[in-house]
Amino acid sequence: MTIRKVGRPGWLLAAISVVVVGVTVSIVSAQSLARSDGQKAQQASETTSTEIASTLTLAIQREQDLAVNTGAFVIETPDATQAQFGQWIDAARVFPRFPELVGIGEVILVPAAQVETYLAGVEPASPPGSGVYPITPPGSRPFYCFAPLSRGRADAPSSPPNLDLCTSDLGPKLIEARDAATSAYVPYGTGKGAHLAIGTAFYRGGVIPASVAARRSAFMGWVGIQITPAVVLTTALAGHPHTAVAFHYRSPSSNVTFRAGTMPPGAQATTVDLRNGWHVAVLSVVRGSGVGENPNALVLLLGGIVVSLLLALLLHVLATSRARALAVVREQTGELRHQALHDPLTGLPNRALILDRIEQMMVQGRRLHTPVAALFLDLDDFKDVNDTLGHAAGDELLIAVGARLGEALREGDTVGRLGGDEFIVLVEGASLPAGAAGVADRLLDVMSAPFRISASDVPLTVTVSIGSAEGDRPTPGRLLQDADIALYQAKAAGKACAVAFSPSMQEAIDGRRGLEIDLDGALAAEQFFLVYQPTIDLRSGLYTGVEALLRWRHPERGVIGPDQFIPALESSGLIIPVGAWVLDEACRQGAAWHRQGHRFVVSVNLSARQLERDRIVDDVARALAASGLEPGSLILELTETALMNNVSASVTRLQLLKNLGVRIAIDDFGTGYSSLAYLRQFPIDVLKIDQSFVGGITETAEAAALVHTLIQLGKVLGLVIVAEGIETVEQRIFLEDEGVDIGQGYLFSRPLEVDDLERLLENRSDRHDVRTG
Repeated sequence: MTIRKVGRPGWLLAAISVVVVGVTVSIVSAQSLARSDGQKAQQASETTSTEIASTLTLAIQREQDLAVNTGAFVIETPDATQAQFGQWIDAARVFPRFPELVGIGEVILVPAAQVETYLAGVEPASPPGSGVYPITPPGSRPFYCFAPLSRGRADAPSSPPNLDLCTSDLGPKLIEARDAATSAYVPYGTGKGAHLAIGTAFYRGGVIPASVAARRSAFMGWVGIQITPAVVLTTALAGHPHTAVAFHYRSPSSNVTFRAGTMPPGAQATTVDLRNGWHVAVLSVVRGSGVGENPNALVLLLGGIVVSLLLALLLHVLATSRARALAVVREQTGELRHQALHDPLTGLPNRALILDRIEQMMVQGRRLHTPVAALFLDLDDFKDVNDTLGHAAGDELLIAVGARLGEALREGDTVGRLGGDEFIVLVEGASLPAGAAGVADRLLDVMSAPFRISASDVPLTVTVSIGSAEGDRPTPGRLLQDADIALYQAKAAGKACAVAFSPSMQEAIDGRRGLEIDLDGALAAEQFFLVYQPTIDLRSGLYTGVEALLRWRHPERGVIGPDQFIPALESSGLIIPVGAWVLDEACRQGAAWHRQGHRFVVSVNLSARQLERDRIVDDVARALAASGLEPGSLILELTETALMNNVSASVTRLQLLKNLGVRIAIDDFGTGYSSLAYLRQFPIDVLKIDQSFVGGITETAEAAALVHTLIQLGKVLGLVIVAEGIETVEQRIFLEDEGVDIGQGYLFSRPLEVDDLERLLENRSDRHDVRTG
């Protein structure tokens, strides 16, 4: 074989080729990156615009919710005085909860023939019959719009009761809102003093009539709200620096724009149509798609050119000195080997090198009979540092933590970083005179001193949680696993502490895993069963129904409560077949009770996973048909969270279920985060007030006021009210006085199996009045 030498011209040609190819690839890559970043920037701008628009839309919905609650108060208290209205405003904490609110009040329509009577009731005027009334502005008109009840923020005056609002820009919109059963939105004023007025009509009984004529007949008045849009806009801009927003309304009679934020130079506007005449324009800087406009693309281009030149230079070096080239290769190989075994940020050993060193420690420990230990460290609340100071500050802190841990250990011990904010400390022999617990205490003490980093003006105090495992193990990974389990326990114990591994920790984890494995065959093995908790009519004391509750009779552990296995059913998807079985069994038992003469309803809980599937309608229809239970005797209970997963799909499926004749209940009401504007979309029949609220009604005025508001809200919406978790006679009396329909709780009965419940039904007239337990 003949080896052909490449002469100097050949190496030169190869170097030139490398430069040409490298520069070409760098240009193409930089252009592609610039286009990609430009598209991402445009998408980010559109996403920001959508988020701000959504925030403004939700703000408007909150104002609608406030109008509905105020209307409910006026309907409930038609003869309320100004003082009573003010007391209600304070009790509901209206102004603290709505910082944008300037004023709120009731606006009524007064025909000209009734003006004298109205004005005589609110403020004495000229002698009766004189024809002179203190109306502002003066004048004779067919009707007037007055605000008999109003309340302004502390620094804003209330609306005078003799001010005719129908003469303002708000007047035509109020009349239109009355006939259309909508809300009127009218901006007024200019500059920094511009406000937004909202008028929402309400009707007798809290129900919106179907026709215009019926609305005019049932019309009681409007709820008038005055807000400062600048407050809402500032809230919408939170988390969006270097962004400005313009909230614009345009109609034949109004053309007003509200602005907030600082518009950066070169900003582009993205406009979103909020309908009803409102538009929101978001102005932010969008990075262009040119290489010169994109720092990253420019760096890539220049870096590619530099790399190409370096490669050409490398070829030149290889051509001039093979020995020098081989030295460079050896140097780079060593660096790559180092990178493969060390964390790139801190330079500490990574998982691969840590496992290798644990194995060496354990081999030496077995030979010399010396102890070994691994300590797993995790920085508490490290995410807060990244979120508040930025990831660069977080990286600087991680480097400082690694350095401090290294300084705290003896020579021969090891500090490594496994990723994120997790560190590992390996100690052996002479470092363990007091065991792993002594090392953990020393590390906790060392870490207690504040850290100084360039990104923070003040020192940072960082706490750590430590899990330790000591002694020989079959594999290095097992020692790390045990330390990790102990770290999990330290986190659960409240953080900033050290916990040593014990076999019981592994047993607990194995127990949870075993429970999840046993769940897979529990339905086929008929290990599930239902218990039933009665519900009581608070006024008559009669049983009105039962709620079916799932239990698991484990062959070895006995009866297991739902909090221990329902989450596993949800995460595994087994809740679908188990939930279908619950429906079948509850309907079958309910039909059997009906045949015995117990004509009460049966409530069944549905999970979010069940509601996500169209098959839920078929499951309910099948259960009703197979059992013979009347559809009206079945109540399906869902939590607010389940309803809000996908609002449009939930509304559709609930309506299909309603078409079967069943009833729908919101369970644990008040614990979720749903908007009233959303809740009104659902075809709901029953509202169940969560026991966490009921438990405090006789202890604090705040809890009582909250429950009162929830009850009144349900009654305005025409819902049956059920109170859960009643445990004392005082709670029952309070709820009965508030007009709650149905009660449920340990005061009346715990959840019972079928035989026990039937005995309770047979003996109820002989034993006691269920209203008092």
